[in-house]
Amino acid sequence: MAIIKVAVLGDSEVGKTSFTERWTKGTFPDPALLKTTVGVSFDTIRTELSNGESVTLSVWDFGGQKRFIETLKQMVDGAKAGVLFFDASYLPSLDSVYNYWVPLIQDHGGWDFSGGDGWRFILVGNKIDLLGDDFSKVEEEMNAFCDKYDTGHALISAKTGVGMEQLDMKFRDVIERVLES
Repeated sequence: MAIIKVAVLGDSEVGKTSFTERWTKGTFPDPALLKTTVGVSFDTIRTELSNGESVTLSVWDFGGQKRFIETLKQMVDGAKAGVLFFDASYLPSLDSVYNYWVPLIQDHGGWDFSGGDGWRFILVGNKIDLLGDDFSKVEEEMNAFCDKYDTGHALISAKTGVGMEQLDMKFRDVIERVLES
């Protein structure tokens, strides 16, 4: 059975840890117990691909604090796919994906987003439960990013679980492509 390292990247407080827990355990963490991830935390999820093959995803949830950047640079190495996270209710966190996270993973993960490696990532806008009914601005900004880097995208709420199933299916497609490459 293949083991694939997956990087979950984005600024602090965008919901990476809540997403990781929802994705790997199917639950939303108790908000009173949630703490900002310091450095990195790990989890695994076993998934079955459309061809019937089972894989284990080693999910690396990186803390978003810039003070841990040296550790992060080393830990991104070896990841085969990833999730780029931003808070859909706070669009400056998407600017940070453009201006900080993409350059960081290009420099230290060995990917060239402008050269076609963006397909290994899914851009995720989290916290849609805070948006109301108008997602148009967020979708417009996400589409611009995805068109530029050829990434997949998803809007989710780690809190309510909305969008998680669709994201999981998209990510399985990414993993199938990783195994073929």
